[in-house]
Formats: sequence, C-alpha cells, structure tokens
Amino acid sequence: MKKIFALNLLLILFTTNSFSQTYDFSLSDVDGNTVTLKSLLEKGPVMVQFWALWCIPCKEEMKVNAELYEKYKDSGYVYAALNQDSPKSSAKVKAYTESKNFKFPVLMDSDLKIFEQFGGQNLPFSVFISKKGDIIKTYTGYISGDESKLEEDIKKAISDAKAGK
Repeated sequence: MKKIFALNLLLILFTTNSFSQTYDFSLSDVDGNTVTLKSLLEKGPVMVQFWALWCIPCKEEMKVNAELYEKYKDSGYVYAALNQDSPKSSAKVKAYTESKNFKFPVLMDSDLKIFEQFGGQNLPFSVFISKKGDIIKTYTGYISGDESKLEEDIKKAISDAKAGK
C-alpha cells in the first residue's frame, strides 16, 4: 500500500511539473542595498557565483567572471557574486572587492540560505540562470581553462534570451 501511495505521489509530481522551480532571492549587497534575483534577470541571463574570502579558487574564478562580465554585460549578461563569509567579515568583503575594482553586484549570503536553496555543497559553486529564470547549468569547483567553456555557455544564453527562449 505504501509503495502504491509513493508511486502515485511521484506520478502527480511529474505530471504537475512541480520539479520545475522558479528561484528568487532578496539579499543585501556590500553597501546595504537590497538586490533581488528577479531584478537581475530583467537584464538577461544571470551567473550567480557563491564564494568566500578564504577560498583561493573562488577568487581566481571571480577574476575570470569579472572579465567575462565586462565583455558581455552590454549584451544583457549579468554576473553576481554571493559571499558566504560570516556577517563579521562583510567589511573585509567590501574592501576586497573594491581593491579588485569589481563592477558587478556582490551580495551577502552569510547564513548560506541561498547557497543551500540552489543545492550548493562546495565552493566555488555557480548557478547559471536563463533570463526566464530556469537553471541552465551548475558548476562546482574551478580550474584554470574552465573560462573557455563558460564563455561558450554565456554566448548561448545571450543568444537564447534574444530569441525569447
């Protein structure tokens, strides 16, 4: 009986598309301004990277993502870095990102709620979201050279957004 109930429940879930989830969040940036995912998606596809000050691969990936953001932002591409450090570190996060002259949104996810919402387990962790709000791809870890594949993904997402996909 329990197996039949479980199978029926799964069937209902699949037929109602409840696995397709719309994501949104509202976080403060390093200046205390509220930023929502919805507002970022108005511009185009969004890459959300979760990072921390102690994570060397995260900072290497941020540098690459900053360059790609500058290259494609006028085409609608958005990059946002969500910091995972404690609230006590927020001043250090702001100082670090200002010292690197980063121009993209840097948001604080100190309680890791958004990280967990997207299924993150290890840093760096990135989620690429289409303009429509669907997850295109997730990336865990960073190795030098990953940027060429990432750039291909960005070009395709921008093209899809322009085509209304």
